[in-house]
Amino acid sequence: MQSSELNINPDIGNLKDYNRAKLLLAEQLRIIRHTLRTNNMEMTERKFGDLMIKLADDRFTLSVLGQFKRGKSTLMNSIIGKDVLPTGVVPVTSAITILKYGPSERLVIRRENSAFPGDFPVSSLAEYVTEQNNPSNTKKVISACLELPVPFLRYGIEFVDTPGIGSAIRENTATTYGFLPECDSVIFVTGTDTPLTGPELQLLKDIKDYVARTFFVVNKTDLVSPGERSEILSYIERIIRSEIDNDQIRIYPVSSLQGFHAKMTGDPELYKESGLKDLEEDLGSFLSEYKSVSFLTSVIFKAITFLENEFKQKMQGTALSYREDSNDKEGYLSFLQNSLENLKELHSSITQGRIEDFEKDQRRKIRIPAESLLQQVESDKPEPDRIDFENDLNTRGCAVCNHIYRQVNDFLCNWQYKLSSETDAQAYFASQKGFCSLHTWQLLSVSSPHGASVGFTSVAEEIAEIIKANSGMTGNDVRQALLQHRECDVCKLHETSEMNYINELASFLKTGNGTAVYRKSQGVCLAHLSMLLDTVSEEETRKFLLSHAAEFFSDVAEEMRTYSLKFETLRQALKNSDEEDAYKRAVVHIAGDRNIVAPWPMDREI
Repeated sequence: MQSSELNINPDIGNLKDYNRAKLLLAEQLRIIRHTLRTNNMEMTERKFGDLMIKLADDRFTLSVLGQFKRGKSTLMNSIIGKDVLPTGVVPVTSAITILKYGPSERLVIRRENSAFPGDFPVSSLAEYVTEQNNPSNTKKVISACLELPVPFLRYGIEFVDTPGIGSAIRENTATTYGFLPECDSVIFVTGTDTPLTGPELQLLKDIKDYVARTFFVVNKTDLVSPGERSEILSYIERIIRSEIDNDQIRIYPVSSLQGFHAKMTGDPELYKESGLKDLEEDLGSFLSEYKSVSFLTSVIFKAITFLENEFKQKMQGTALSYREDSNDKEGYLSFLQNSLENLKELHSSITQGRIEDFEKDQRRKIRIPAESLLQQVESDKPEPDRIDFENDLNTRGCAVCNHIYRQVNDFLCNWQYKLSSETDAQAYFASQKGFCSLHTWQLLSVSSPHGASVGFTSVAEEIAEIIKANSGMTGNDVRQALLQHRECDVCKLHETSEMNYINELASFLKTGNGTAVYRKSQGVCLAHLSMLLDTVSEEETRKFLLSHAAEFFSDVAEEMRTYSLKFETLRQALKNSDEEDAYKRAVVHIAGDRNIVAPWPMDREI
């Protein structure tokens, strides 16, 4: 079933491209903001901070609306591929239920009579959102938010289930209507049994002023014959067009039950036949286009306007807060000009679908010779004090080791500052694939989570690009391109034990369950990936391992960028645990686990 499993999920590449573009824009704004702060341009710096807040708050509310018993909850279960929302033949949903991304399943309930939201077992969802357990929402649930590790939800989407309208339970209709102002887009669900009732037509009229796009779904198509289905669809489309003047109207015939069964069994033909595939892929395309064109373009144009105003003021010498140094001014004006060009190029790349080219161009622009960076770090250090051997030797350890450690620590402290704030340092670090494993962990021990997230982002992205560009890499290729060698007696003992484990893992991957289990994991570090590639004999397995590694590094790079963005905009409350520990997971995969390469304690385990 492996090939089927790979084909029954919608293409969300457009959403991934949008998130990639958003984080690239955030990085450009962060660089500009840092330079503005350095040059005491506080007013303009605050404006760029506000733009970054807009990016950090990125959220899109996609709500499912319709009459009761239309199969709205079943449709949502089908789209996310999980049986999490309660369903039934009588009115079920009594409160707003929000599905959003989280690294693990988690249920958060907000109630009118409670000042703070509470965490509850996921299994208790029905106690708060169903008509049977919470009739007419007597428990005063404002919302039930269910966090799920579902790729479709990962890119800022809040997927909302609403109570059905038109039933005898008037409170349910009121709850749904009260939520309309929160909707950005809507999936409007009707059915083949009694299509487009009076309450549904009224709802259609009421929602058109709130949302950017409505997706019209006719559910339960499996309950009628092909001839009846065609007649019902024509009738529904005719009625909708008579009520709504919009050229973008498209009717999606769907069988939620068939779509859910297709995802559970890995049946790509049934997935397509159910109508779910067309709906999901159009949803992904719309969300990406809408966000890129409307949201990102708006932020970019504001940033360009701010920079152009700043540039004019500097040319006219009207900015009183600027430090009037001619050399600084010339460099500052050049920076503003380059930033304007970068933002315009980014906008062009977004509209033309050339985000990857923009990334590569940016990396090429900021490459500088390695020795100039290292010399600069060294020149920034104060003159060393005269060595006090009596004091150094008065130790229960090794004076030489202590001295080396002090020198390395001084260097790393200077380096981590540059790494967290300067693009040339980040570019050099990426070109070197980080430091050796030992010094990578030492660097992490003197870095903050924010500094490490900024610094290691480029390294993870560089590794992802190298792996993507070399799908036929051998283990030796990985070692030569991405790793440094370690040699000592302990390393040899270490290598013996790890080789035994690698052999066992290679054998496990040959079993029917092995690939499925590995796919769900976060994989192994680069050192062990290289050994695994040397051990397995099947070309298909090697390609799978490389594809898995590339996807991991791409995802963890996104999470580090997102963490950095939310940290800098004081939106830490929005972060999830994946984003919070992304830099540590990236380092584990880049350098190996700290327990075997670095003896310095970290603040907590991953």
